[in-house]
Amino acid sequence: MANFTTDAKICIERDLEITPKEDVYDDLVTRFDIQETCKWITDNNYAKVCLQFPDELLNVSAAIYEEIKTRTNVDLYILGDTSYASCCVDSVAVMHVKGDAVIHYGHSCFTKSNIPVYTVLPKTQLNFEVTEKLLLENFKPDEPIQLCLFYDAEYEHSKDKIANFWFQKYPKSYLAFVQIEESDKRILGRIIKNKENEDVYVESLKDCVCIHIGSRGQTLFNFTVSIPALKWYLLDPGNNRIDILEETVWFKRRRFLVEKCKDANVIGILVCKLAGDQTKDIISRMKKICKVNGKKSYIISVGKPNVAKLANFPEIDIYVMIACPENDLYNNRNFYKPIVYPFELELALNSNREPFYNYHVTDYDELLPGKRHYCDISHVKEATDVSLITGNIRETKIQSTEEGSMDLTEKQNWALETIGQNLQERSWKGLEQKLGETEVKSAEEGRKGIPLQYSNEPE
Repeated sequence: MANFTTDAKICIERDLEITPKEDVYDDLVTRFDIQETCKWITDNNYAKVCLQFPDELLNVSAAIYEEIKTRTNVDLYILGDTSYASCCVDSVAVMHVKGDAVIHYGHSCFTKSNIPVYTVLPKTQLNFEVTEKLLLENFKPDEPIQLCLFYDAEYEHSKDKIANFWFQKYPKSYLAFVQIEESDKRILGRIIKNKENEDVYVESLKDCVCIHIGSRGQTLFNFTVSIPALKWYLLDPGNNRIDILEETVWFKRRRFLVEKCKDANVIGILVCKLAGDQTKDIISRMKKICKVNGKKSYIISVGKPNVAKLANFPEIDIYVMIACPENDLYNNRNFYKPIVYPFELELALNSNREPFYNYHVTDYDELLPGKRHYCDISHVKEATDVSLITGNIRETKIQSTEEGSMDLTEKQNWALETIGQNLQERSWKGLEQKLGETEVKSAEEGRKGIPLQYSNEPE
């Protein structure tokens, strides 16, 4: 019950990291690409533009607004609290003001959007002297092994200097550049190139050692589990050291969750992203996979999920979350029911996929038709096997697709009755109006304080 009884003082007294104003204001135009942003707005004749900021940049949002406003004749709106995650373009908020485009500031997951987007990446200075020394000490240029260098998006402004050093010392290796535009060879917002500036498929890295310049986080994690390589190393400029990365334990847990998907009877499709047509496509695909395997599926949209919100759906056995690959809820173990990637549900229920794998697909867009990891959905037949978790016999019952319309209507009504019955059996059903049943009383003073510590509550 700790998740429901956490002292609210923790939220009130929590320290927030705020970017110092003086550090930003000194170089505002350059640091936030004001000139380039205004040119993009003017060239495309946008009339209404939204400025989306993460929490750590809200303190400079007004100043950036003024800089753009003085250079363009355009209506501007500042977007603060995003619908889902700050790394995603908040198309829902943009539609509320009928915006033509959005300027996205801060860390980005580079996923598709159904509205025009101009991305302004964060900028952090890189100590090239120390970085080059660490690379040369740990990876000898004369060694026969092939290398590929990745870097955080905050160093994109230094990409030319990084590329000059890298290809000069390691001419036969690869470099992963940040790429915002869609491409067949792009993966997780990166495009891999060789010294001749030729694009390379990610499969070419299976015999490479990959190095990432940056810090630990969801971005690096997605690289290590999604891109097959001999080894992964982290060069963290914050502590000037190189560490080897291994995700063996994580893969073991994900295989366990794949087996949990097979055991589940009711699957919740948790929608945490609305931008782009691919969101609708992956929801339809998840529903179809559940249907052909005889499992019930419900679409659930609760904004930003938390433990309390999802606890309202005890009938759900497991959730498959539709979100950007940067969302860290996939690895959150505090929820009462597990949360899995769309790829993991496919591994469990789509027999056309190879059940044994040494990679992972964190970006659900890769599972759609025409993409790198697309696979036809198998139409399974009734079968019986044994659960590797419970040891019980697991039976797959498939509804016939040749039923008449009357039978289909009866099944839909039965499903609705089942949902209603589950609600009626709950001890708490939510707030009830009880119109005409409540005695009329004069207004009186209510409670004061927070639920755990009402100041006027009797001892």
